[in-house]
Amino acid sequence: MKYILCIAMAIISITAVKAQPLKVLSYNILEGMKTDTSKGKQLFVEWVKDKNPDVLALQECNGFTQLTLEALAATYGHNYAVIVKENGYPTGVTSRYPIVNIRKVNENMTHGFITASINGYNFCILHLNPHKHLKRRSEIAQVLETLRLQHGDKNWLMMGDFNSLSPLDSHRVAQTNFVERQREVSLKNPNISNLANGQVDYQVQQSILQAGYVDAGLTYDKTVQKETGKSGILSNTRIDYIYLSKDLAKKLQYCKFIYDDFTAKYSDHKPIIMELKK
Repeated sequence: MKYILCIAMAIISITAVKAQPLKVLSYNILEGMKTDTSKGKQLFVEWVKDKNPDVLALQECNGFTQLTLEALAATYGHNYAVIVKENGYPTGVTSRYPIVNIRKVNENMTHGFITASINGYNFCILHLNPHKHLKRRSEIAQVLETLRLQHGDKNWLMMGDFNSLSPLDSHRVAQTNFVERQREVSLKNPNISNLANGQVDYQVQQSILQAGYVDAGLTYDKTVQKETGKSGILSNTRIDYIYLSKDLAKKLQYCKFIYDDFTAKYSDHKPIIMELKK
């Protein structure tokens, strides 16, 4: 009887963890937040405190080690941190909750990715290759297969700098000079190949959508449009995303880019903030 009671209490405890709302922030911090020259990155720390995320997913943690990322995270109230490697352009994650079941993948990846469980949710933090569309395709295939083998298609949050455009944004992209700019870049540097046969490569994002993941930012944008008749939340050429497995999409409270004085100055990317409701 005592054994059955313990199991029942454990199930209740796990359910309670998953029932909590969750605020997540994903941000490419531009080579280790190099533009914040204050001691201890204090400007960045105060900004994070104001946004108060439960989990902060980071790309371009340049110059950080496991110990220094832990120390920085502690200054904004996150007692847990993980960095995928200590060189190059590493991905990282910090959290107010324990980060467990950690897997760091650097093999066959340009910048690496992290999978872990946090507060009852499965996380994937990634940063795909910025210069070669074929390499991005192979990297996202590796990411998606890793996620599938770990926990199937349930309870996943995948986020970071995907360095690729979504076919769901094609009407927005068509209004820009993205293709022309990329053609000019490739002419100047043949090692850069972001176009596929001279056109936008949507395959990376298409493979994510085909795997059943939901674009949280676009989903919320459509909700806002329906309620207000206005859009503009999304960038025409966004490359930063948060994706949810279908079972979590129904818990989406909001997901949007942050435009403020800090984000206008301290990185060449805009962070995405998202909250899941109970």
